[in-house]
Amino acid sequence: MKRLLLWLIGVALGVVVLLAAVLGVSYSFTSEGAKPASEVQFAGQELEPNGWCWQVPLLGGQVDKVFASPRTLTVQKLGVLYDAHPAFALPEWYSYGPLTITDSAGNVVFEGTAATYDDFLFPANGDYKAELTVWRLPENMLATQFEGGSTGELRQDVRLEKPAKPIGWYYYSFRFTLQASAEVELSAERMEQGGTVAAAFTGMVGETAPTVETDLGNVKAVRLGSGWRAYIPVAYNAAAGAHEVTFTVGGETVVKNITVIPKDFGTVEIEAEPEASEAANTEFRNAVWPLYEQPAREKLWSGGFACPAENYMTLVDFGQTKVTGGKQGSKSNSTKLYTIPGDPCRAPANGVVVLARNLALTGNTVVIDHGCGLRSYLYGLDALSVSEGQSVERGQAVGALGEDLTMDFKLGSKSVNPWLLFQTSGGLFWKENG
Repeated sequence: MKRLLLWLIGVALGVVVLLAAVLGVSYSFTSEGAKPASEVQFAGQELEPNGWCWQVPLLGGQVDKVFASPRTLTVQKLGVLYDAHPAFALPEWYSYGPLTITDSAGNVVFEGTAATYDDFLFPANGDYKAELTVWRLPENMLATQFEGGSTGELRQDVRLEKPAKPIGWYYYSFRFTLQASAEVELSAERMEQGGTVAAAFTGMVGETAPTVETDLGNVKAVRLGSGWRAYIPVAYNAAAGAHEVTFTVGGETVVKNITVIPKDFGTVEIEAEPEASEAANTEFRNAVWPLYEQPAREKLWSGGFACPAENYMTLVDFGQTKVTGGKQGSKSNSTKLYTIPGDPCRAPANGVVVLARNLALTGNTVVIDHGCGLRSYLYGLDALSVSEGQSVERGQAVGALGEDLTMDFKLGSKSVNPWLLFQTSGGLFWKENG
C-alpha cells in the first residue's frame, strides 16, 4: 500500500513537472507576434498603435500571457484631409471601438463608437484630434471585465469562447486638418415628365442644410447617412427643355441643369363632374395646401412603394389629358382607380399620417408623410382607421376602400408618377441609404 501511494505521488509529481514544462515551453515560444495585427486605417492611412494590452491564451485557453505597452503622449499626425467624412477601416476581429474627437479648442465634437461615427458630420473645416480604442472581446464580455496586466504576467483565461482567442485592445491618438469642399451629384441630368431626380450632397461640414432653387418645385434637403439628399420633382406638366438648378452648400454655389423630356400620357374620356362649392374648395385648401410647404422630415421609406389598392382597374391615369364631350381639358395630376368596396386601403410605404379626416371635396382623406418632402394623398375612402400623428408601415391598412380611390404622390406641391414608385424606379431609390 505504501509503495502504491509513493507511486501515485510520483506520477502526480511527474504530471505536474510535465505540465510545468509544457507551460514553460508554451510561455517561452508565445511572443508579441501572437497579438492580432492592428490593421486600423483612417482616411486610407495606417494608424500607429499608441499603447495596447492583450491577453493571449496558452495551453488551449487554460491561462493567458499578457502583452502590454502603456499609452504615451505621442500623437500621430495625418496631415490635411479633403474628405468631409474620412472613413475608418477596421480589422475583422474588431468588436468595440470607443471614439472621441475634439476640435482645436479642446471641445468634444463627437463621443461614441467607430460604428456610430458613420452618421457624424464635422461641424466645420479645421484642426481635430481623435482618440480611438479598438477592442477584441468575446461576444458576452464587456470591456469593464477585462483585467489587463503587465507584460509577461499570467492571467486566468475568461473561458467565454472556444477555441480561446486573444482578448484586448489597441489605443490610437492622431491629429488631422479637415479641408473639405462640397460636391453635388445628380442621379440623372435628363428626366422624363413624371420622374424624380435625386441630388446627393457630399464633402459637407456643419449642420446647415443645403438649399435648392429651381422652377421645377419647392425642394428641401434632409440628412441621409454622412451627407444630405434632396429629391427634385419633374412634374407631369414640367416644361420640356433645360431647367437650371442652383445648389447652395456651405457657402458654395453649384449650378447644374436638368433637361426635361416630354412624355405622351395619352387621353381619357370622362363624364362631366358637378362643380364643387366654394366652401368645399376653401376647406380643402385650408386642410391640404399647407402640407405642401411643411418642413421635410427624415427619410422613412425603404425600397419600392405598394399600390394602396390590391385589386383595381385604372379609370384615369397619371398625366392623362381628360376629354369631356369631345373637348380636351387639363392633364390629371392624380390617378383614379376603380376598387372593391370594403377592401383595405394600404399605406404605400412607411410614414407618418399628417391628415386623416373627411373633407367635403375629397371624402375620407388620408395623407402620409414618407419623409424628404414626399407625401401620398389618398382620397375617397369609405372609412378611416388611422389618426393624425400615427406612424404607419408599408402595407398597413389606413382605411377601407369605396368604389373608387384617387391617389396622388407629391414632392412638395408637385405630383410625380406613382407607377415609378411601385416599380422602384427613378431618383427616389438612387443610392437609397447614403
